[in-house]
Amino acid sequence: MSLFRFSKLPKSKPFTFTPRYYDPVQDELEERAKQREMRKQDDLEGAKMRIRSGFKSKYKADANFAQKSKRQQNIRLLLIIGFLLLGAYFVLTEFLPVWIQMIEKTE
Repeated sequence: MSLFRFSKLPKSKPFTFTPRYYDPVQDELEERAKQREMRKQDDLEGAKMRIRSGFKSKYKADANFAQKSKRQQNIRLLLIIGFLLLGAYFVLTEFLPVWIQMIEKTE
């Protein structure tokens, strides 16, 4: 190793990151305060926030309500599927023979 160098090597920069303290409780409190201020507003966004928070609080607070709403959604879905299947059966039984005869006549 030589004592004299022709070029000077740069020194590394020190790492100067100072971590911040994160408090999830304080963050949640600030978020709720901001939402409360939004709900107090009389404009369209305030009305949307009030409606949205009402739905969320009702859905979270009452487990029975969530269970009932899911049951109603499933029943509604089954009814829709049933009506669609009945409609498809009706169309196929009534119009399929007519379509087959029309196709056979054209050949």
